[in-house]
Amino acid sequence: MHYSQNMKIKQTFKTLTKSTEKLLEFGENETVDYKRDLKGLKSEDLVAFANSENGGIILIGVEEKSNGKTQIGEIYGCDTSDKSRLVIMSKALACIPPISLSIIIENTNKKPIFRLEIPSGIQKPHCTSGGTYKIRKDGRNSVLTPNEILEIYLTKEAKKFNKQFKKATKHLVENIDNVSSTIDFMESTISSKVENISSLLEWTEMSASDTKSTVETIDTYVKTILKEHRNTEIRVKSLIEHNEIKDPVRLRYMSQMAESLVEEYERDEKLFEQALKGEISFEDDSVWKLTDEEKKLIVMKSAEYLYEKRYPGQKFDEEE
Repeated sequence: MHYSQNMKIKQTFKTLTKSTEKLLEFGENETVDYKRDLKGLKSEDLVAFANSENGGIILIGVEEKSNGKTQIGEIYGCDTSDKSRLVIMSKALACIPPISLSIIIENTNKKPIFRLEIPSGIQKPHCTSGGTYKIRKDGRNSVLTPNEILEIYLTKEAKKFNKQFKKATKHLVENIDNVSSTIDFMESTISSKVENISSLLEWTEMSASDTKSTVETIDTYVKTILKEHRNTEIRVKSLIEHNEIKDPVRLRYMSQMAESLVEEYERDEKLFEQALKGEISFEDDSVWKLTDEEKKLIVMKSAEYLYEKRYPGQKFDEEE
């Protein structure tokens, strides 16, 4: 039961699938690897594909050889019993975090082989139980450098950060839309009243004898417009106060600035270290004209977010 959380065992095929035949035609590459038998499969092979951008496929029971023109895969077959499948599962589950993969058996009528499909890991970077980090690139498994590991980690955390920001601002955007709808309604009403005034003015030119009555009617319409304008101002103010925010549009702009700073931190480690110390600021030439306090808050919150994600369990202290 535990294995089902990370393993997908598909049905067995009596012959080779067309996709596997294609994989045998072009030899090993960045997304394909061959193993002569199960003994050749290491946990680091699974880790390498799970850490890569596109994942990959391992064919067990296949060895690379030359056909005189190019490299191809030749089928030798391997043991595909339940015991062998459990060995594969154990290797995947021993990785940190455990690696999800699909196990397919093909060509059972002749020389059976395993086809392992390893998707790019959602929780990467992955490593072996011994702490080895590898990635598949240039057709082979390469050791991940500390900077590459950090880059993978920060990319993952940036995606989480963006998701959290979108969730946090969703309610504000909905309220902004409500305000916009109210303003649109007000503009539509005013436009209608203005058209009525225009019609009345034209009629006045043709009916000068009834000028007094027309002026009174126009005065009534103008008062109605002013009243609706005041009501709209009250609605907008009520929406903002109800949600305990000073200005939802301004807050959304500040969130976007914070996201931009996170991206800068990812590219420039020195900049991130300066941000942790409160030693940086930024220019704002937008219509919002952010105050120094607001800019300081954006820098601090962005740095705090990345710090606490990078060092779980350690609370960020601006005074340190």
